[in-house]
Amino acid sequence: MNQSLYFECKTFLHGLLIVDDKRSMAHGLEQRLPFLDNDLVDFAMRIPVKYKLRNITEIVKLDENIPGPKTSQYFNKTNDGKIILRKMVEKYVPQNYAKGIKQGFSAPDASWFRQESVDFIKNTLISRKARLYDFIQPAKVSEMLDEHFSGKKNRRLLIWSLLSFENWLQLFG
Repeated sequence: MNQSLYFECKTFLHGLLIVDDKRSMAHGLEQRLPFLDNDLVDFAMRIPVKYKLRNITEIVKLDENIPGPKTSQYFNKTNDGKIILRKMVEKYVPQNYAKGIKQGFSAPDASWFRQESVDFIKNTLISRKARLYDFIQPAKVSEMLDEHFSGKKNRRLLIWSLLSFENWLQLFG
C-alpha cells in the first residue's frame, strides 16, 4: 500500500498540482498546500498501513467507467481511509469534517463525451485521416463509440485514451 502511495506521489500527483496551480493562478489566488510539506510527507510515508486503512486484506472493486470521484465510491463501500489523520483532526474540527468523505476535483468527462464534444470526437476518431487505425480496428472503435453515445456503456476512459493516442500520433507518429 505504501509503495502504491509513493507511486501516486511520483506520477499522478504532479499532474494534479500543475492543474491546481494553473486553476488558482488563473483566478489570482495564491494557494497553500500544508499537507504537502516535505517533512510531513516523509513522515506519512513511514506510517504503517494499519494506521491509514482499517481493512487492507479486503479487495474493493471499483468500476472505473462510473463517472465521478473514485474516492467517494471506495469510502461509501468501506468507510475507510486516513485513520490517523481523522483521529488527529477530530480534536480540532467538527465531526462532519473529521468523518467526511474526501472531495476532489473530477471532470465531467462522461457528459463532455456525450454532448457538445460528440462532433469533435467523431471527426477525430472516425476520420479517414486518423492515424490510430494503423494499430486499432476501425469497426471496433466505431462499435465502442456507438455504445457510449447511445448510453449503453460508459466508455469515457477509452475515448480519452483514444483521443490522447490519436493526438500523440499526430504530433510524434
